[in-house]
Amino acid sequence: MPKSRQALLVKRKNLSSWLLSLPTMLWLLLFFLIPYLIVIIYSFLSPDIYDVKFEFSLDAYRQIFSGDYLRPFLLSFKLAIYTTLLCLILGFPVAYYIARASEKLKNTLLIFIIIPFWTNLIIRIFSWRIFLSYKGVMNDVLLKLGLIHAPLEVMRTDLAVILVMVYVYLPYMILPLYSVLEKLDFTLLNAAMDLGANEVKAFFRITLPLAVEGIFAGTLLVFIPALGAYLIPQLVGNQSSLYIGQVITYKIKNIPRNWPMASALSLTLLFLVALLLLLMYALYRRRLAHRYKS
Repeated sequence: MPKSRQALLVKRKNLSSWLLSLPTMLWLLLFFLIPYLIVIIYSFLSPDIYDVKFEFSLDAYRQIFSGDYLRPFLLSFKLAIYTTLLCLILGFPVAYYIARASEKLKNTLLIFIIIPFWTNLIIRIFSWRIFLSYKGVMNDVLLKLGLIHAPLEVMRTDLAVILVMVYVYLPYMILPLYSVLEKLDFTLLNAAMDLGANEVKAFFRITLPLAVEGIFAGTLLVFIPALGAYLIPQLVGNQSSLYIGQVITYKIKNIPRNWPMASALSLTLLFLVALLLLLMYALYRRRLAHRYKS
């Protein structure tokens, strides 16, 4: 084939690719890039009682970097880490069991994992409020069984926030893990045990390394939304432990409003998440490179 003809085909293919991706690019431009540009601009303005003054100011960033808002960030990172670790610890055995189950049982279990998505999130959170409340189902059962002598104060605590967070985000960890473990050749485990490895060693040397992609995907799907969570801490948490999502919301809706501070906090959170993503991706790539070399 002549080079001119080949170059023409390549240009047409590139043009087709651009045309196919154009709707997505326009969607991202309108509903992602432009709103973030507005947030960036607002973060450098001065606050007013109900709106903003179009006067350049760095006060919002000065307050953030002076440490005034360090505690909400630390609490949010702590919550996201606990939620992610618990989802991984609880979700890995479930995903592993589903991956090794028979086809009929596998489909049934997957339906049970997906069922919570059919119910509104607020309804699910309020059901937990009823369950964990002072006179709720949990305390009634424990009192009748004689395991406790007085109702437990679980609602409006950090423990309640973590419990509900794990419940909500656990499917986001199980499904990516299952998609990876399902493709795993389980005969490798039998071969490892035939060569003298016990079940624990076979798990850490074969199953866990081959499930890195699922762990990475599940961690992203859980950690990032848990870091900026607002609804769950607001409905089951207490006001003495304000997470960054709550602080941003209060700055937007409470009077006097401080939209520049809310914008600066949002951008700082975005920057921290981007740094974490880059770090996790670098570790993931390094792990893959090490595996391919060995």
